[in-house]
Amino acid sequence: MITLENLKSYIEYINLIENTYLKKFFDIQKPYIHCKEGCAGCCQVGEYPVSELELMYMIAGFKTLPAEVQTKIIEKTDKIKAERNPENKEKYLYECPFLINNRCSIYNNRAIICRTHGLLFYITDKDGKTHNKMPACVNDGLNYSEVYDPVSNTISPEMWAASKIPVEPKAYNISREVIMSNAKNAGFDIDFGDSKALIDWL
Repeated sequence: MITLENLKSYIEYINLIENTYLKKFFDIQKPYIHCKEGCAGCCQVGEYPVSELELMYMIAGFKTLPAEVQTKIIEKTDKIKAERNPENKEKYLYECPFLINNRCSIYNNRAIICRTHGLLFYITDKDGKTHNKMPACVNDGLNYSEVYDPVSNTISPEMWAASKIPVEPKAYNISREVIMSNAKNAGFDIDFGDSKALIDWL
């Protein structure tokens, strides 16, 4: 069971990483980051995996919203669930229920995947090989598009050289799984609970 103490530890941990190394990474990669207020492509089509603990924090943010905004989110959630085809076994992609008027209504309480989105990151497969994961908005001419080769689906050294951007486009080890597992290493005893798609929690 997720306790209030657990939630407090999570808030402390998430604020720590956001204000230290995530901020540092975003600052370093700033020439490639084109995120701005009102740019919500990453919130319009996704699965949004979140843990039970993250959901608890998101709901805490939801409860602070004006009643009319809460109603919009509930109605949007009901519509997303009603449109889901239970026979379709593929990932169900949808617009985040918390996206209202092209803005995150619970921005300060958003999930880990939302806090890291926009950066180039890497994952390590079961064979120990690393694979870069591009932010989806690269296909919209946004983050890292100056150095992205769609044919190879990776960063092109030639395009980086041609871009004249002095900062190397770099992938970081910041998958949500890594951030959650690193909590213990940072001195936080946090139980994130189960993880599943956001719409499956609501």
